Amino acid sequence: MKVYLRISLLRLQLMSLLAKSRLLIPDFSNWFSLPKPIYSLDAFAQINERYKQAICLTFDDGPDPVYTPKILSLLADYNAKATFFVMGAAAEQHPELVEQIVKDGHAIGNHTYAHHHPWMINTALAKSEVARTSTILERITGTVPRWFRPPFGRLRGVMRKQAYLEKMETVLWNHSIIDWGPLGTHAGITQRLDKIKTGDIVLMHDGKREHNHPDIILQCLPVFLRSLHDKSLVTATLDEFSQIK
Repeated sequence: MKVYLRISLLRLQLMSLLAKSRLLIPDFSNWFSLPKPIYSLDAFAQINERYKQAICLTFDDGPDPVYTPKILSLLADYNAKATFFVMGAAAEQHPELVEQIVKDGHAIGNHTYAHHHPWMINTALAKSEVARTSTILERITGTVPRWFRPPFGRLRGVMRKQAYLEKMETVLWNHSIIDWGPLGTHAGITQRLDKIKTGDIVLMHDGKREHNHPDIILQCLPVFLRSLHDKSLVTATLDEFSQIK
């Protein structure tokens, strides 16, 4: 009986905490009324011949003053294009890098302002994380972003709705290079890069935050980029598909 009462009390305390904070609860409001997230280039039904063998390289968590310029230089060496999902806070600190990304012919996406976990913040902050970043990017580039990617790939209704209201599409990925944490080794990253196939939206990181390994990505990318021609693969930005969805 005492154990039952103790469990019941803990349950009530937890429910009270969640009710007050509204945290830790995934928000599935508007879940089924919003467009489905994009996971791969298969979402773009009418792909012309130029993009039949396309892949989409994406980089998250930048711009990073150390690694983003090096990745941009490497992409330029191989005439490869990518889409960069940038954080608003980093864009504010390094607007010149955002400008360089656009100047080099790459696409820009919204990756929220401070990379909070979508399920761990209240509704007002969740909306602000999206809207604030869009405002910053428009101020820097002169155009509003077309693409939104939530931190950690964690979907939340209120963020998806905010992105939709700002005419952005939510984009995730179907092929992660896992360039972070203990699995982000040179051998593992090289192996996963080698498995990229036509239609893949590929997740990598140019931002060093937390456990990312953009230094190892820089070591592995040259071999992969050199292999694209032999594999009959071409790189394309998400912007290149925006008119054919």
